[in-house]
Amino acid sequence: MKLLVLNPGSTSTKVAIFEDDKEITRKSLSHSKEELSQFDTLLDQLEFRYNLIMDFLHEIGCAPSTLDCVVSRGGSPPNVASGATIIGDELVTALRERPKEPHPASLGPIIADRIAKAQGIPAYIYDPITADELNPLAKVFGVKGIEHDGMCHMLNTHAMGILVAKELNRPFEELNLIVAHLGGGCSMAFWVKGHPIDVIPGDACTFSSERCGPIRGEKLLQLTKQYDYKTMEKWFHGQGGFVSLLGTNDLREVEKMIVEGDEYALLCEQAMAYHLAKKIAFLYPVTCGEVDGIILTGGGAYWERLTNDIQTRLAYLNTPIYVRPGENEMQALAEGALRVMRGEETAHEYVG
Repeated sequence: MKLLVLNPGSTSTKVAIFEDDKEITRKSLSHSKEELSQFDTLLDQLEFRYNLIMDFLHEIGCAPSTLDCVVSRGGSPPNVASGATIIGDELVTALRERPKEPHPASLGPIIADRIAKAQGIPAYIYDPITADELNPLAKVFGVKGIEHDGMCHMLNTHAMGILVAKELNRPFEELNLIVAHLGGGCSMAFWVKGHPIDVIPGDACTFSSERCGPIRGEKLLQLTKQYDYKTMEKWFHGQGGFVSLLGTNDLREVEKMIVEGDEYALLCEQAMAYHLAKKIAFLYPVTCGEVDGIILTGGGAYWERLTNDIQTRLAYLNTPIYVRPGENEMQALAEGALRVMRGEETAHEYVG
């Protein structure tokens, strides 16, 4: 089976062709600030990105008629479950008119729908960041009319959970796995019997390479008197974390500083491990301590100093910890769609 995989980001659109679960070719189609500056909104970029994808297919000699399926990052649709969801008119309308937040990945399903309809083939999204199957207790917030939601790295945490389950020769749907994604932003999902029933989103997890992590509510209110909105927004996306603390978002650079004797860099790394371990343990009461494993994944999981420090702090829990580094997004999308095409998984109909 030949699959087209789409993953639009803020400055690039990743495109890949898979034959079954084997990646045949991949390209990151870069978008300069100058190119994107001509568009007032994300939706205005649709034709531009669609044409780049079609040019890529032409460049590699892949006729759209040879495709069996298109799968895309899901963007931020409201009221969507984890796993595969069929891309149809209702989902496209939701992404155009009422996404939970503006996100470049929301362009992917709209483009996938256009390509798939032209060829008469199925199209899916898989594990969008807004997938919401939270325990009702996790949703209650202390102000009526406001709820906690489940935004986190659903795609990679799900994929790594399935991977570890296979390694253990056990069904993923029988396991309770806490999966921590350590990347540009850090987040965690607690997959219980195949469903993400609780999460710790990026803004509630801990600081990362470029995000500040949570700020106490009352402290945040005080800071609004000292800093403007745009400055504080950058703390949460791009100018927080190690960028603010150490002037870099490259964890390899942080390790180099530590090796060269920078005590403050070591303190920051240890603090990150400290807070990540604390957040992982924070999820244990969700199943009254019934946890089959902890998985550390994402690009940050390549940093052995960090993962070792986390494991040391969590050793008392006597729970197996699996380190599975990498983002794995394109592979996870392809494998998710393939399970649907093979009849191993049923895709949801989107009803909004």
